Amino acid sequence: MKAEGIMPTIGSKFDQLTGLYNREAFYREAALLLGARYDVKYCIICMDISCFKIINDLFHVDTGNMILRAAADYFKETLNPRTSISCRAEADHFILCIPSDELKIEQLIKDLDLRIQSLHISHNILFFAGIYPVESTKLPIDQMCDRAGMALRRIKGNYVTRYAYYDAKMREQMIEEQLITGNMEAALLENQFTIYLQPIYDPNKKVVASAEALVRWFHPVHGMVSPGKFIPVFERNGFIVRLDRFVWEEACRLQRKRLDEGKSIVPISVNLSRLNFYSLDLPEFLASLLEKYELEPWMLKLEVTESAYTDNQLQLLDMISTFRDLGFSILMDDFGSGYSSLNMLKDMPLDTLKVDMAFIRELEKSKRVAIILKFIVELAEELGMSVVVEGVETQAQMDYVASLGNVDIQGYFFSRPLPIKDYEILLDKYSSKA
Repeated sequence: MKAEGIMPTIGSKFDQLTGLYNREAFYREAALLLGARYDVKYCIICMDISCFKIINDLFHVDTGNMILRAAADYFKETLNPRTSISCRAEADHFILCIPSDELKIEQLIKDLDLRIQSLHISHNILFFAGIYPVESTKLPIDQMCDRAGMALRRIKGNYVTRYAYYDAKMREQMIEEQLITGNMEAALLENQFTIYLQPIYDPNKKVVASAEALVRWFHPVHGMVSPGKFIPVFERNGFIVRLDRFVWEEACRLQRKRLDEGKSIVPISVNLSRLNFYSLDLPEFLASLLEKYELEPWMLKLEVTESAYTDNQLQLLDMISTFRDLGFSILMDDFGSGYSSLNMLKDMPLDTLKVDMAFIRELEKSKRVAIILKFIVELAEELGMSVVVEGVETQAQMDYVASLGNVDIQGYFFSRPLPIKDYEILLDKYSSKA
């Protein structure tokens, strides 16, 4: 959230709100400083504030500006002007260039906390820092800042660790992300992505009740790329929106294929990553897929996550109402993993809760978990919703879930995610006879 009411002067090298260098000036001045003091080891530090947007929303932009000025004043008073420089890059983002032997990061954060606390704002305001120890002055300053920023992102929201250093592991991660980003367009064009289906099993009726479509990437050189590696990258760069649409269409294509072959089908649920909810044509696109493949809405279920709810509640609620008007069923994935689960149930019209696998993993260790699971099932029933318990891996876990009533399971005990051919074989074996 950018501070309001302050307009930068064109051509100025200073941020008009704080008096620190702006980003462009910092890049120039830092390059000059490192060049002039080539015999001194330096660090680039990127810092920002936890939940700064919320501070501006809860209070007023003047309060946010006051925090930014207080932080800037601290940097001016504390840093040695002959050896160090600082800037406000944008919003609540600050960048510092400090000699390594002068950087006492824990003391810096502690003193900065005290300075902000002296403003007596009734909100816990915390600074986080990512640090890049400069290895070569030949590296452009903006890339040094990117590496410090990568270290910062590693611990944002941690609240235990307030700073992190860029290291070789992050360098490998950056190279890996660049490879993923560089290959993603070709992968989509060349059909390197495919869908796997994980069956969702009804342990009482002993049939496959539905399935979830999951994306897999088979690179012609590197082989299978883990979803845990590429999906977070795509969520950051926005490519996940196009990949999701590919998955939705592949799921529809499979349903149409089985219908044309006269075989039974069950609903396939597809994930709607939170970035999709910023696409105004989302309902129309999904409706067009049903029309294109001549499917009914019950054949394609839509999964959303709690994070999508916390990101933009009003927009999500409006979109979900539209989906339901079109006849789609809505599933809440990873239910219980966030902090707003019960509040969300009050507002959101859902059809199914998918209970986060963290619960079932603790089932045999904790009686409290068993009580919570039973409560969730009873609550869902009272609200007219069905339940799927994720992560079921043992006979004991399945037996307990089955004892709760009309509850489905998803997990390795019944089946891992399967290629389409194997999924169809299993579906034919466990299809409902009703």
